[in-house]
Amino acid sequence: MKKIIAGSIIAGVLTLAGCASSSPWDGMPYQEASAWQGIGVQAYDARILRSNGFTPTDTKEWVQAGIKSPQTIVDWKMAGFTPRNASKWISKNFTLEKAIEFKKQGLTVQ
Repeated sequence: MKKIIAGSIIAGVLTLAGCASSSPWDGMPYQEASAWQGIGVQAYDARILRSNGFTPTDTKEWVQAGIKSPQTIVDWKMAGFTPRNASKWISKNFTLEKAIEFKKQGLTVQ
């Protein structure tokens, strides 16, 4: 009988703990969270992008260009690259530093 009661108590605590856990999207307006999810961005990445001034609309172009890492998006945008242009440099395995260097020399990548 003691095992049944103990098991019931543990099950109840676990159930309550599961119900009390928060969503990773908590604190973000529903429509904005839905927009981030709609372009395939996870909550943690959305928070990074959001804290760097990005909206789902801004980020969508980067995601469509195949760039999904929030830090990559932030870094390349801050360096003055468009999503499409950054994608070209990245697809040719150029680092951001090399792309900046070559861009300053007037070179482009096709």
